[in-house]
Amino acid sequence: MCTPLETYIADELVISVYDVVGSYTWRTPPYVKSVEYLIVGGGGGGGGAYDTGSAGGGGAGVVLGGSFDVMPKTNYTITVGDGGNGGIGSTLVEPYESSGVTGESSSFGSITAFGGGGGYLSRVDSEFQGLGGSAVNGLVAPTGGYGAGNNLNGDNGGGGGGNTTAGGSADLTPLVSKIGGAGLVNSISGTESTYGLGGEGGTVFDSANGDDGAPNTGNGGGGATAVSADAMTGGKGGSGIVILKYYI
Repeated sequence: MCTPLETYIADELVISVYDVVGSYTWRTPPYVKSVEYLIVGGGGGGGGAYDTGSAGGGGAGVVLGGSFDVMPKTNYTITVGDGGNGGIGSTLVEPYESSGVTGESSSFGSITAFGGGGGYLSRVDSEFQGLGGSAVNGLVAPTGGYGAGNNLNGDNGGGGGGNTTAGGSADLTPLVSKIGGAGLVNSISGTESTYGLGGEGGTVFDSANGDDGAPNTGNGGGGATAVSADAMTGGKGGSGIVILKYYI
């Protein structure tokens, strides 16, 4: 405890990592008035595929970093959002496929990073068939990529949008349109890591479930792809994470 004539000097670095989905209470230590933060929302699930269709990849969760003024000895709520489930594919029960689910938001106090949008099912009837999802726009989360319909045009499913670029760069070229949008590099944990990648779209003329997004990255899940009389499931989006860095 400092006397009135003493000045407290914070010199011990603390990095608090919240990497399990759920809600927590963080109490500000004495004398701490500012923290550095990284908040990543959950990635969207990839779309499901049915009968020669290629689905879209899930959009990335929003990645937010910066500093935040806090009050010492005050409780703040932290929430770590889960990634969205992948869309289903079925050859038995209608509807035979579904789009991926939007990821959950993560937050620290009043700061919220929204979850990414789900990738669209493969045989979507849309003028945007095979197009990639949009990149993050301010606080608006990236969107999922569009399904490419059946394989007649030879197009992949669109990649999910990322935190710095759109999925597939809005390119319909086979083996290109599926590329997920780029993420953001952050080293708050002490290790340089990339967060918030868009999920890849399904690859035409293949039969595969979509890849899951890695946990605690906010990456989108991959879109599924199916061959004739086949159905596959989209990948689950990667869960989010909250990291606080401060000195005590």
